[in-house]
Amino acid sequence: MFIEVSPNLKKLSKFFPEHLFVVGGFVRNRLMGLQGGDVDICSCVDADEVARRLAGSEFDVKVKNLRLGSLLISVGEESFEYTAFRKEEYSQGGSHVPVKITRTDKIEEDAQRRDFTINAIYYNINRDECVDLLHGILDLTDKTIRAIGDAERLFESDGERILRMVRFAGELGFKIEKKTYQSAQKFVKNVGDLQGTRKLLELERILECDKKYGIKGASLKTALKLLNNLGIWEFFGLKKTLRYKNVFRAKERFFGLLLDIVDDMNPECLEAFLEKFLREQFGLSGAVERKIFVNLAGVYDALACMENKEYFDKYFENWPEIAPLLACKSKHLRQKYNFFYQYIIEHGEK
Repeated sequence: MFIEVSPNLKKLSKFFPEHLFVVGGFVRNRLMGLQGGDVDICSCVDADEVARRLAGSEFDVKVKNLRLGSLLISVGEESFEYTAFRKEEYSQGGSHVPVKITRTDKIEEDAQRRDFTINAIYYNINRDECVDLLHGILDLTDKTIRAIGDAERLFESDGERILRMVRFAGELGFKIEKKTYQSAQKFVKNVGDLQGTRKLLELERILECDKKYGIKGASLKTALKLLNNLGIWEFFGLKKTLRYKNVFRAKERFFGLLLDIVDDMNPECLEAFLEKFLREQFGLSGAVERKIFVNLAGVYDALACMENKEYFDKYFENWPEIAPLLACKSKHLRQKYNFFYQYIIEHGEK
């Protein structure tokens, strides 16, 4: 199968007589007729040698991750992430961090370290041909997410891959192969071992999954249902399942989800709950945490029918962000408070 790559990638491949490959989301998406996807490239050449070969060329090379041996190769407005073929070993737990990395010259071994067959299709730029060692193209055709090799091995040391599986199901409208799903369910506790920044990034991507490519079958509802069915929320410090309402109504879905979480958890003190939840689960604190609290507090104080003057003494500056969130819960109250907000603007008094 032929995939069109940029002229710059073609030029770059000339520096790799051993052959240069694109792999991952870019290849998967092009085979599906979709745009987008990070351009991840690889070969059997180690990073130091790549940097030496490209020295003095039009390609700018920067080290992205010294431990993984990954480089960021840029030319003009394009950039590509390069890694040499490698094998990875993980310890128990789901932290997503390999404890041992070994260089290899074999593409077959590099393919085994990847997550799902649909993300392990390589495209040989030098030869303009696909290298599909794990039958990923067949799974693309069948719209199936399938773990590479032993599904339990995939998830027993990496909770992030469980969240990625959920995201791909929502983004692409794919079903999850039975053993892959069962293994993810068995090791779902590993989601709790992820760093907060990784959990937040994947959750934000899941919340926007149906918008990513705009393809038929993409569904936020599917992804959220998977989060419930797999019991993932327990490892965000919540109940096993959530009732979703506001996340579907809110323009900013993360805030809509937080409304659903607060509704389900019904904390005695909103400020204490949010401070603990946002810090422990996502590593958020300071001004970001405070902004989230004020916006949500503005919603619940409105629902409690706080008197107009008291309300806007407290929330006037934040009302433009609170208003659409309040509309998720009560359009009537949003209109009521907005009338007073406009009055303040017109008359310059609270």
